[in-house]
Amino acid sequence: MAADEPEVFACILRRREWLHTWLADHPGWKLVVDPGAGFARLFKVPARLCRTRGAHVAGRPVFDRRRYVLLCLTLAALDDGPAQTTLASLSKAVEEISASEEPAIARFDPASYSERRAFVEVLRYLTELGVLRLRDGDAERFAQSQEGDALYDVHDRLLSQLSSSPVPPAFAGEPSRLLEEHLPDTEEGVRQRSRFHVFRRLLEDPVVYYDELDPQAFDWLDHSRGFLYAVLERDVGLSVERRKEGLAAVDGEGELTDTRFPDGGSTVKHAALLLAEQLAQRARHGVEIAGTEEVVALIAALQADFGEPCRWSQEYSADGGEQLAAEALELLEGFGLVMRVQDGVRIRPAIARFRPTAPVATIGKKSLRALKSIQSQETP
Repeated sequence: MAADEPEVFACILRRREWLHTWLADHPGWKLVVDPGAGFARLFKVPARLCRTRGAHVAGRPVFDRRRYVLLCLTLAALDDGPAQTTLASLSKAVEEISASEEPAIARFDPASYSERRAFVEVLRYLTELGVLRLRDGDAERFAQSQEGDALYDVHDRLLSQLSSSPVPPAFAGEPSRLLEEHLPDTEEGVRQRSRFHVFRRLLEDPVVYYDELDPQAFDWLDHSRGFLYAVLERDVGLSVERRKEGLAAVDGEGELTDTRFPDGGSTVKHAALLLAEQLAQRARHGVEIAGTEEVVALIAALQADFGEPCRWSQEYSADGGEQLAAEALELLEGFGLVMRVQDGVRIRPAIARFRPTAPVATIGKKSLRALKSIQSQETP
């Protein structure tokens, strides 16, 4: 948005033709710049679906299914509504739309606290995107007691550009068709599809493993390495690290990174860092998969040793480490350090970066005895 970052927006305006061509040629993305409305919108089609990168608001987990449903219903209400609206009006419109749509969509119930909380998170998300601007009022009071109200301005032109799927939702028929891209079924079409896929992966993912690429994409990468590395370094400022297992496009300046790890900024990140050290130690000794119960036990042990002195959040102390383990694993998975498998996680090669070399992060004796007890019960 021009209002949020005027210098960046001015730079985009000056270079928009070059940016449009580069993005269309390499990752196959579309850039829309609207000087009058004051926004630039990059339509990024993902190379793969990743459940760790869903919609969310600052400080809250990724949206669950219900929040996505409410997001879609809210967008429908905004599309048919005026340029200025209130929270109460939106709530009523969402309730009416949910009652008249598919039977599989549960009706929005503003009398329920969990429903109001989810709805307010959706409004916060749209506010962060710039689609809504809070002019007056307090949405949090509505979430708490249904008594509050808020007045919003609606950015109609940005709202119309919100969906980035190649197939419009109204014509997709089913979710699996939203990301279908129509490229020619020719040799050149295969090369283009492979080029888009590799560029998207290296621009979006911290780590790209060769075994995750289909044969056509790997073949294009193998024959275009020099070109690929040069373009990413010259035009994007990313240096490509090459390893036996795959590649990483490293953002040394931190200008392109939306999430940093490790940075010690939260209980989850601290726990994930310590867990990464423990999993890296196991990988060094040939362990490829860590079971879910083992990971939860590791987190519980780390909680006992580091929780109080490091002032970890008490919200994770009630369930024996299960919730903290789930969020820590989600973070590690998002950075390509582990991969979820049935009943556990596969430890990926990039986690070796977190292998302790100086004093090894150890688990205290009290926690270690508890962990050994769990492991002995699992041993046949």
